[in-house]
Amino acid sequence: MLGRVESFGFVANVGNRVRWAGGPVRTETFARGAHGFHVDRTGLEEVLDEAVRSAGAEVIAGYSARSASPTDDGWRVRCLSAAGSSRTFIAPHVIDATGRHGFLARRLGREPDRHTTTLALVGRWARVEGPEAHPGRTLVESYEDGWAWSVPINRHTRCVTAMIDPRHTPLGRSTVDEALRAELRKTSLLEETAHAWRLLPGTWACPSSLYTSRRYVEDGIVLAGDAGAFVDPLSSEGVKKAFGSGRLAGIVALTTLENPSMTGAALSFHEGHERKTAAEYRAASARFFEEATAAHGHPFWSERARAAHAAAEQVEPDTAASPPSWPHGKPGLGSDPGPLPGGGCDVPEPAVRRAHERIRVAPALHVHRGPTVRLASAPTLRGRRIVLEPSLTSDAHPGPARFHRSVDLRRLVELAPDVHSVPELWESYNRSGPPVDLPELLTALSVACAAGFLVITEGC
Repeated sequence: MLGRVESFGFVANVGNRVRWAGGPVRTETFARGAHGFHVDRTGLEEVLDEAVRSAGAEVIAGYSARSASPTDDGWRVRCLSAAGSSRTFIAPHVIDATGRHGFLARRLGREPDRHTTTLALVGRWARVEGPEAHPGRTLVESYEDGWAWSVPINRHTRCVTAMIDPRHTPLGRSTVDEALRAELRKTSLLEETAHAWRLLPGTWACPSSLYTSRRYVEDGIVLAGDAGAFVDPLSSEGVKKAFGSGRLAGIVALTTLENPSMTGAALSFHEGHERKTAAEYRAASARFFEEATAAHGHPFWSERARAAHAAAEQVEPDTAASPPSWPHGKPGLGSDPGPLPGGGCDVPEPAVRRAHERIRVAPALHVHRGPTVRLASAPTLRGRRIVLEPSLTSDAHPGPARFHRSVDLRRLVELAPDVHSVPELWESYNRSGPPVDLPELLTALSVACAAGFLVITEGC
């Protein structure tokens, strides 16, 4: 598949150059010398279509969905080609992956963020002289009333985008070209490189405001990617979120087709995961907006910071405290916004910190199973199916919890009472199943104690 990608061209992404909140320009690289790729979307879609066909799916090109109505057999979807021919399909399940358009998503109810409005001004630069100053790097910069970035498309062309709020940056009668040039003049990092580039004709503007869905599932409908929720581009995680959401939507459909009795559980699983993922990405952006507010003092940033903090109230505090690292870490990666295997553990952060501190200062680890721990069935992802598996509950945490991030809490609770140090528990845990990093296990151990699944005994 990589060979096919090479055939339409790509440029390696070796990291970022970032100037955020008025600070100095810094360089961010991937861990252990790794790198990513910037690829042309049209070419990538051709590669993905080939992969889908090779897996046995039928790809019908040239048609767009125009109407959908429920039937006794599921959904009847009418599609129309550019030439005017019509085709109708009937399917028990429909995955809406139509992005911001939201062909079926709007039927389920879309909730725009009414506190912020974002418009993206997009253009392409062509290099006209000298070598590329930042080859293979994404450039990111905040300024008083917006932020901008530039991404290499190939060795001679870059895409450049400015994010503005029309309520605070009126465009008047400016053309998109004029407006984009005006925004770039507010930057320093991007403006420094502009003399070696020229803006190509064909700039455009597109909405980039945030929204979520009132519901992510309905009988026979599953929302995937931007059809369900649009996360702030600041997270640099939109593509990753879309792929993960699409994969999960496919798993939901497969599970319900093979086992109709699991329909309710599978839909509930997808609903919870998509809602939590959107809220966590939103909450994670609060720190970046706060930094920009302190530096620039403009409503563009302060309004976004307040809205992101409001979103933070919807997610577990310990997760909200660990935002995706970009633009402060590994470029375009960031921490996973939540475990795909469901059954997350929502525990107040102060309780987690207290448990962590007791474990940290203790000369040895002494814990036992909590007296109110019970098992309850909850939907969990296993391979390519959603299944019901026993999860943990307690008086302190009545909601079922099976994982914290990638740590299996049930396995952790079984093993912890039989060891006497965190390194010993880590070694035992990794021997008994899929391994995790030590910091990840220590955090999960603290969460398990705070949730009442484990009790720290005297001496620890």
